[in-house]
Amino acid sequence: MISKELAQRFIENVTRYTEYNVNIMDGDGTIIASRDPERIGKYHEIAWRIIQGREDIIDTTGLQEFPNVLPGINMVILVDGVREGVVGVTGNPEEIRPVALIVKMAIETMLKYERQQEAARLRANRKERFVYMLTQVEHSDPEKLRHMAEELGYPEEMVRIPILIRISDTDADTDADTNMNTNMNTDAGQALPALRESALHAKADFSFVLDPQHLIVFKTLPGPAASMLSDYKFHIRDYLESFLQNYREDGKTVQVFVGSFQDAYSRYYYAYRHCLWLEQNVHNATEPVFFYDYTGSYLQSRIPFGELAHIFQLFEERIPKDKLRTYMESLGALIRTNYNFGKAAEELYIHKNTLVYRYNRLKELMNMDPLSSASDRSFLSMFYFYLERGGFLKQCK
Repeated sequence: MISKELAQRFIENVTRYTEYNVNIMDGDGTIIASRDPERIGKYHEIAWRIIQGREDIIDTTGLQEFPNVLPGINMVILVDGVREGVVGVTGNPEEIRPVALIVKMAIETMLKYERQQEAARLRANRKERFVYMLTQVEHSDPEKLRHMAEELGYPEEMVRIPILIRISDTDADTDADTNMNTNMNTDAGQALPALRESALHAKADFSFVLDPQHLIVFKTLPGPAASMLSDYKFHIRDYLESFLQNYREDGKTVQVFVGSFQDAYSRYYYAYRHCLWLEQNVHNATEPVFFYDYTGSYLQSRIPFGELAHIFQLFEERIPKDKLRTYMESLGALIRTNYNFGKAAEELYIHKNTLVYRYNRLKELMNMDPLSSASDRSFLSMFYFYLERGGFLKQCK
């Protein structure tokens, strides 16, 4: 998967040497980096077709009926045989074809280099190799993982949950891209011994520095499995309490993202990905953020945008834009407050009666009542998510 940061950095470098508009799309067909900032976050149907199909290149001349598609050339980004994304160059196809090929080759080379560098840094010793296989390799050999864990003294036969901790200066973040090794002079490197000093840090817990700003703990929890879901938040907060207090008193910003329970090393990769998803989607968190509180949003994010468009695009096109904007802003506040009209009105800075009026108009427009119908609530929640993900709500602000 191409990261947004890497894609944007590539675009910034490309724009120094060419005037052509270059776009990079991810595996969902979403534009994640572009010379034209207005296009970022929009769905690109042709990119989705390339990712899901067998075509490596599509000339988009004459295909303007698709949303967010301009004349030009779109090419697959292929790394080690995997379709990682799509790069598009806008312009006359005959003129830009050599440029598009060079851009495609450059970004593929950049991705390979970045991954080779990351692999080399994380494979320096057995422990780093172990954490690399746990967090970066989706289909690691379970027997190899088990053997490495035994050598390191980490028994597998217990449930663990990952805790991803991000540490940065309050006023300015450290550049995490400058040094990806486990340098103990970094914020994360200095924090790791302090975390291990916690009275609740168990012998079976294992923890690593991932980069200068991030460390991760795969935490075991006491008590029977039956009480795991009911008690784990209390245990984790107690485990982190003194550590968080000390670091925040030192003027550091500390964010904590807690993933999913796993009992097999081969599934730790996904537990770590759940932490990363929280970091990317839950912003400005001052308290530990728990993945199981966001499973609905996570599962929504895994739905291909094209699938959502097939369901909701007609509604977006046929409902007057001014009404849609007003009603969806109100619906969003109601969703976030679990349909508490008082809190939703406060969030929108409007009177509660005004919100009730808007809600009644929405009921009439859609012939739906999410307060009394679970199916209506589900439909409207997904419609709101589609508009948010497609950029409509952002354009309205």
